[in-house]
Amino acid sequence: MRERTTTWDRRSLLLAGALAPLAACAGEPEPLQRSGSASTPTPSGPGSASSGSSTPSPRSSSTTTSTAASGRLERVDLPALDDLAGRWAAYAAVWVGGEFSSDGGPSADDGDWLYEDMFGQWGFLTRFADGRAVMVGSAQPERVRPAAEEREARAAMLAGAPSWWAVGLQPIDPATAVHYVCGFEAGRWRQVAGVSERASGITSLNFVLRTERQVVDEMVLMANTGVADRPATAKSAARALVRSGSKATAAQVAAVGSDIRDAKAGAAAAALFAAPGRH
Repeated sequence: MRERTTTWDRRSLLLAGALAPLAACAGEPEPLQRSGSASTPTPSGPGSASSGSSTPSPRSSSTTTSTAASGRLERVDLPALDDLAGRWAAYAAVWVGGEFSSDGGPSADDGDWLYEDMFGQWGFLTRFADGRAVMVGSAQPERVRPAAEEREARAAMLAGAPSWWAVGLQPIDPATAVHYVCGFEAGRWRQVAGVSERASGITSLNFVLRTERQVVDEMVLMANTGVADRPATAKSAARALVRSGSKATAAQVAAVGSDIRDAKAGAAAAALFAAPGRH
């Protein structure tokens, strides 16, 4: 198993339940450097302290987070759920098939979807049976807040929003810093205006699923890390994987690149995205 993220289970921090003290996360191993990258930033799990003596202590976002919500909703530039579904499933297939980590990364669980990149930026998408959805997360997971400020920030991100948006925060541990809350309904994404920090909010999230081109390029890079001239067939295979989505086969996963080590596991990860929204 190639560990390209930290070896601790990020989901234990994201999802509700007992949370160990934040200091217990210190001393995590750094991820392997991506092929062709000049440097690799030190990862930080959602709500955790960054590791390493040269890394500053977690920064509080209290100076830039507004706790007085405007009550006005503004549009957010994110793809519709139908477009996200195939991209998310394909990305999970390559991540799992390439054995990039034992616990982090994109995944689906009983109709809900988790997004996480190699450096800890994350989003958790809660899906409703009628097609609505809520996504919460952070583009700067190292920015933590005291408990009282976190409660205020979450309240501000929900002020003036439909009441069902709160369901998206229910699975997230109270000690995990959430820097954006977005709701999807009637074909559009929205958030409460003026409460999400620009640096850590949804607009700054390294969300490679925004366009098909982005996720195709990312998957080709991941699955061909040791190949200087990546074959054109890899892009064609990645596009086909996106089109197949949750119905992807092991052969389709393997075709994306030579770094795919367990194509059957990748296809199984994609298949989990077939589950309908349940809320």
